[in-house]
Amino acid sequence: MYQLNLALPKWIDSFLNSQPNIIRNPEEQMRFVLTLTEKNIREKTGGPFGASVFEVDSGKLVSVGVNVVVKQNCSAAHAEMMALMLAQKKLSHFNLGAEHLPDHRLVTSGRMCAMCLGNVCWSGIKEVFSSA
Repeated sequence: MYQLNLALPKWIDSFLNSQPNIIRNPEEQMRFVLTLTEKNIREKTGGPFGASVFEVDSGKLVSVGVNVVVKQNCSAAHAEMMALMLAQKKLSHFNLGAEHLPDHRLVTSGRMCAMCLGNVCWSGIKEVFSSA
């Protein structure tokens, strides 16, 4: 049996505990993502990229991701991919746009590559905000 396990850095839990769980304003959501990205750089746990999934209407934080490509030895472990996969896992559904779920927004610190953009299309995300 083959299995794949990817993990975010250990500091993520303490970082999230110090942040609000609901951020309604998209600009504030972007500040949150840029702070997350900066922390990943300062901690030397990955590349300069961060992303988060929020519920569009409520602003509830669903998941976060940072680039962990080198630490996890996985070229697919981009911040956007991690945030989307963790949101899907948390909500127990591959389609974040499913009828029984609220609309979701991906907020990302950079311009997405083809892989991440493709995943956005398949993920069911309704909105994307990018700082680039």
